Amino acid sequence: MDLFDAELGGRDEPDAGPGGSCSWVTVVILGILVLLAVLVHSFFGWVRDLLSALF
Repeated sequence: MDLFDAELGGRDEPDAGPGGSCSWVTVVILGILVLLAVLVHSFFGWVRDLLSALF
């Protein structure tokens, strides 16, 4: 999987060389990190609502 290849439209410069490859492992890890960030944000929002209801 090559996300930064000029031939696939990944770059604006038409004379750009072939880019580096991005493995599926990297894509999966980034997806997990984004999901984790969303879950942590939701959890702390829930804790804030719970604490504001109690105090």
